[in-house]
Amino acid sequence: MRLFFGCGVIIAFAMTSILSVLTANEEPEAAGEDSSAGLPEQYAKDYLVAGSTVSPDKKFAVIYPTLEAEEAAENANHPESIKDYVVALQPFTVLGELQTKYPYFQNENHGGLSAEWANDSSVALVTLDGKWGPHDALLLEFHDGKLARTTNVLAKAHDLLLADYRKSKAEPYNDIFDFIFDGEDGPVFKLDGASYVIIDGDAVTDPKGISRRSWRAHLKASWNIAKAKFTEQKITRTTAKKND
Repeated sequence: MRLFFGCGVIIAFAMTSILSVLTANEEPEAAGEDSSAGLPEQYAKDYLVAGSTVSPDKKFAVIYPTLEAEEAAENANHPESIKDYVVALQPFTVLGELQTKYPYFQNENHGGLSAEWANDSSVALVTLDGKWGPHDALLLEFHDGKLARTTNVLAKAHDLLLADYRKSKAEPYNDIFDFIFDGEDGPVFKLDGASYVIIDGDAVTDPKGISRRSWRAHLKASWNIAKAKFTEQKITRTTAKKND
């Protein structure tokens, strides 16, 4: 009897340990869910914390509007009121508006919002995705708990390619974008610790290849975060054609 009791205790302890391990393994997934939990009442109704943007130290994140808030803004003819915000979580403080013309909102068609962080949570690369690739890649730098500087590295990369695009006389991607960065093969913009943003990918005017004149160029460059400038850059024209 004593032996049976002892085995029962051992089995119970083992089961408890297994359940603890399973629960621990589930926590990161749960932590990555978008939620209004922890937001002040004035924000909890209309905003969600993007779980993919929470910093490693859990101090910073990006919040975005719910679908209901976006629809209400559209119905009121005030789409400009839809904004994404960089926030501190403990205590909650709005550090600044995410500087983009294309703010993400809940369940946006073809939209996406994510962040890549340095291990020390001093730097983040926030990407706002569209149908074919990123619309913006925003480098956020934090100092003493505040948002110290924002740099749109996608816009900087765009400027590097602009002369070559114009020289090609290609037809623009659409009425809004002259060309886009093709993200189908993986991220074009990547954070390298707290020191660099690496750009490695193609800029294109015609991802589907149906226009009369198209242009594609590969950009490989390094944005030095401390110096706030490109320290390496190479542009390789890969396509420039005209179909008459």
